[in-house]
Amino acid sequence: MGASVRFITLKLFIFFVCVYLLSTSPINIFDTDASMARYYLTRSIVERFDLSIPADFGIKGIDGRDYSWYGLGQSVLAIPFYLLGKYLSDPANAVSIMPQIFGAAAAVLVFLFCIVLGYSRRTSLYVALLYGLGTFAWPLAKQPFDHTIETFFILLSIYFIYLYVTDKKFLHLLFSAFSFGFAFITRQTSMLVIMPLFVLVIVHYLKRHDFKTTACLITRDLALFSLAFLPFIGLSLWYNYYRFGSIFETGYQLIAVRTGIDFFSGTPFLTGLSGFLISPGKGFFYYSPVAILFFFGIKSFFKRHLELAICFILIALSYLFFLSKNLYWHGDWAWGPRYLLAITPFFIIPVAEIFESDIWKKNVSLRAFAYFVIAVSFVIQIAAVSVCFQKYFFYLIHEKDVKFTVVYGAGVQAIVEPPSETHFDWHKSPILTHFKFIYELASKMKDYKYSKLPENATDAENYKANPRMNLIDFWWIHNYYVNGSYSEFFAAFLLLIVSIYYASTVWKTVT
Repeated sequence: MGASVRFITLKLFIFFVCVYLLSTSPINIFDTDASMARYYLTRSIVERFDLSIPADFGIKGIDGRDYSWYGLGQSVLAIPFYLLGKYLSDPANAVSIMPQIFGAAAAVLVFLFCIVLGYSRRTSLYVALLYGLGTFAWPLAKQPFDHTIETFFILLSIYFIYLYVTDKKFLHLLFSAFSFGFAFITRQTSMLVIMPLFVLVIVHYLKRHDFKTTACLITRDLALFSLAFLPFIGLSLWYNYYRFGSIFETGYQLIAVRTGIDFFSGTPFLTGLSGFLISPGKGFFYYSPVAILFFFGIKSFFKRHLELAICFILIALSYLFFLSKNLYWHGDWAWGPRYLLAITPFFIIPVAEIFESDIWKKNVSLRAFAYFVIAVSFVIQIAAVSVCFQKYFFYLIHEKDVKFTVVYGAGVQAIVEPPSETHFDWHKSPILTHFKFIYELASKMKDYKYSKLPENATDAENYKANPRMNLIDFWWIHNYYVNGSYSEFFAAFLLLIVSIYYASTVWKTVT
């Protein structure tokens, strides 16, 4: 990789960081019970060298204390952010920007992946922009979930394994294992990637060697990969035992037992699959329309990169088939089908084939269709980042009077979800509703006056008065209305100028 590509990579990273920070919310890690549990774990590690979290914010463990039911990954990665925030007297705010940093890094990694695959710098830039600004990777980078971290490390693992099979440097195999390990201790659904990852290696060897040689090579690679990955397995098993007294207890089994639910029953497979693919509430291609271009590029991508094409398709199918049976396949409360963020880059990278094909240069209709899809995708992401992701759910409760299901269990967090039919009702589409929200917020925002409600205010009163339910969901707008300060506008303006500067310099470099 040349110095010029590294220079472009750095500039592109700064651009995405600025855009993501410019469009982020005021601090939101206290918006969900899961993000609070992960944050409190980080705080406990730093402040008390302990793994428990405050009572009533997790799951009761074997010693009677509360523990996070999530993996260690995001909480451990948040430690440097927490320490920096502690130095600046605002650790929660510092931790809340971590998804934006990793989201920007994932978009840049898409660019690097395309470069390694032999695409031009211009095409690679196009694809990175499609991923970073045209898919729901952008709105999810401002929300306090761990899918952005999972996606980055899965993509990094596939990137390094591809480098390994092409340059035979064992260091890249180890980097792939380390990256996969971090993905695993962040979200254990990452294990769905292990089979496609090694199918990539097997297909690569079979194209060049006989079966016996391939078996020997894959056995060697699997052994080395496992040696590097085993510490993460060991850490995860120890963490399970420390919290819940069994190396196989992740916390989800306890939730199932204590609430009386089975996470993998109650949703017919075709219901979950259709929900992921075509439902107006959670359809993957509605939230990331540019992913449709995958189907126009995959045939050429298959011919040019057989092993990667098989790997990408298997990753997508693995997540879709496994999660479609999940009782809570929709992943509410969140914007879009958040569980499918991990497969998004593998839909976008093959689109590079379109931009370098002869038909792209000759077929005006194809270009017009692609530009239309890209424009729609960008507008949808703008609508997503402009409104607090929780507003839709409070709107269903307080204005549409939708009755949410609530499941309780001793020593676990209550599970509050909208009824499943909500996701299949076009009248309740979050995307369409967000455009409605933007119109209402823009027309009423100038008259909004912030006033702090008493502690005994009802949920409905809090919803109506909450600044994030009444304002465009950008931190610099929020702080102006709440604190009456113009300094945030100056900071936002600087971020805008920096993003424009680096966007123009990257563009000049690749054109």
